[in-house]
Amino acid sequence: MLESNLEKKIDGIETEKQNEFEKYKQEVAESVGLVQKRIEEEQKNRRYIDLENYPVANLKKEIGEIVEGILGVQGKDLTLSVPPTHVISDFTLEVFNLAKKSGEKPNELAKKIVDNINERKTDLIKEASVAGAFVNIEVNKEKLYQETLSRILELGERYGESDINAGKTAIIDYSSPNIAKPIGIGHLRSTIIGQALANIYHETGYSVVRDNHLGDWGTQFGSLIYAYKEWGDEKKIKENPMRELKELYVKFSQLAKEHPEIKDNARELFSRLEKKDPELIALWKRFRDLSLEDFKHVYEELGIKFDTNIGESYFTEKADKLVDECLLNGFCKKDEDSEAVIVEKIGEIPSFLLRKQDGSSLYLARDLATIQFRAKIFNPETVLYVVGNEQDLNFKQLLELGKRAGYIPENMKAKHISFGMVLRDGKKMSTREGTLIELNDLISQSVDKSKEILRLKNPNIGVEELKKVSKIVGIGAIIYDDLRQSRTKNISFDWNRMLDLEGGSAVYLQYTYVRINSILKKIAENYGELNSAKLKKNDISFENKSEFDLAKKLMMFPEIVAKAQKTDSPHQICGYLEELSQLFNSFYNAVSIMKTADQKLRNSRVALIEGVALVVKKGLALLNVEVPEKM
Repeated sequence: MLESNLEKKIDGIETEKQNEFEKYKQEVAESVGLVQKRIEEEQKNRRYIDLENYPVANLKKEIGEIVEGILGVQGKDLTLSVPPTHVISDFTLEVFNLAKKSGEKPNELAKKIVDNINERKTDLIKEASVAGAFVNIEVNKEKLYQETLSRILELGERYGESDINAGKTAIIDYSSPNIAKPIGIGHLRSTIIGQALANIYHETGYSVVRDNHLGDWGTQFGSLIYAYKEWGDEKKIKENPMRELKELYVKFSQLAKEHPEIKDNARELFSRLEKKDPELIALWKRFRDLSLEDFKHVYEELGIKFDTNIGESYFTEKADKLVDECLLNGFCKKDEDSEAVIVEKIGEIPSFLLRKQDGSSLYLARDLATIQFRAKIFNPETVLYVVGNEQDLNFKQLLELGKRAGYIPENMKAKHISFGMVLRDGKKMSTREGTLIELNDLISQSVDKSKEILRLKNPNIGVEELKKVSKIVGIGAIIYDDLRQSRTKNISFDWNRMLDLEGGSAVYLQYTYVRINSILKKIAENYGELNSAKLKKNDISFENKSEFDLAKKLMMFPEIVAKAQKTDSPHQICGYLEELSQLFNSFYNAVSIMKTADQKLRNSRVALIEGVALVVKKGLALLNVEVPEKM
């Protein structure tokens, strides 16, 4: 009887371990179901803002109708910009691309466009002139000023949204850390760029699936399991699981240099894991759950949110079937000597493996299964992979094979959004070498530094207020420092530069917002609250050039957001916000709202700076940077 009960107990434990992977699959199914339901409801009920109803779109439409008569080019294809301050013009139309389409010389085409504009004259356009291959345009300033401010006041926080991608779905794959390791600086760029793109894509009408495609499978887990079994300390794991698991992995890597035979033991453990060995699956699931809990803290600090956390592990079985399918359909072949599965050279893309000779899967095969799953489950118009440029070749191989084998439908765009690495002393940081800087440490240092600076600027600030504002400023500095640079460049990690809040543009923008709030508060104390939303269009006026320059810049915000989405370039919003803030400071130095006697003009100026504050806050929110109400 005793033996029978013991056998039942052992069988129960084994069954529970075997169910761990099934439980995980059920968790994935539930999260996917929630996302599908949310997208369905969003696309059914979302109210979109028509891009064509923005003043900048109306101006482009008027120019476009004239150009279309000459070339057949619509207004949405035009490149309209605000010229540099030394150019005496309201807007500039770039003619080079139009000339390529028409086959005409740029300067001759520019003159033809100018002649047609000046002959017709429109509601918003006053006159035009030639400047080499550019068309300088002077507009009906008062009308455009009124149109811009009234549209901002009407839409409020929704100003900048558009419908250009209404009804479409985008999946954005970003962050994607490896489990059993702390999130390090190496994953900072993917996390920050990916979240900004998710926000920007949603702003232009997309329904966005934010997917954290975890690195939770591969031979490294054989190494980790070996290290855990040999040297694991449960007490240390309970105290700080990620740090201890990282140390175990580093210890294995260092020992393997002297005793390479232990790599064979690690490979054997991973092979057992792939076959769903109950004991190893239970251990793997524990590492995964501990990792997600640790990641959650970092993501909350950075304001990062995901819809799904589906790892590579979910696609192991699907990858095996898919490789067999590719073999059957002739997209790959089995090497006669090694039994490994190979995809032969495709054009300039070199040959690559889909399955190792020991039968274990490779991440490229799992990625192929992932994209097939995404296409079937979410039917996306766009899939973005926000992954470092060291994976350029991998994504060329993946996307080319995916298209050829039919796993990427013709109506679906799949793009690799590559970015430069974060280097330390000129080298890539590595967990294996112990050179990785953890994001938790970076955030902590940045917040502490901002506390010092804020306390110096405002010695009377309260403890709770200091704690709240320093967190917003410190984390904003980290995010913005990355996004303001072109994502394609490498970043040399430098504590002093990243934490130099005095010179950081995020603080400059945050201070601009806080400064405007302070001005509005003083005006309200002197003249009473103004409900700008009820300001009638005909009651909006201006008299100073700096006012019109500021409104002109505000007018371009929806275009900048649309361009940042189209080019996958968040840094364009950063540049725009910095220029807007500089224009505000020029306006503030030139005009005293408090001393403006004329009520109509004063109310218009109040509405103008409210618009600036709104756009600064909205632009930073798209970059996932918060603003404090006071500093």
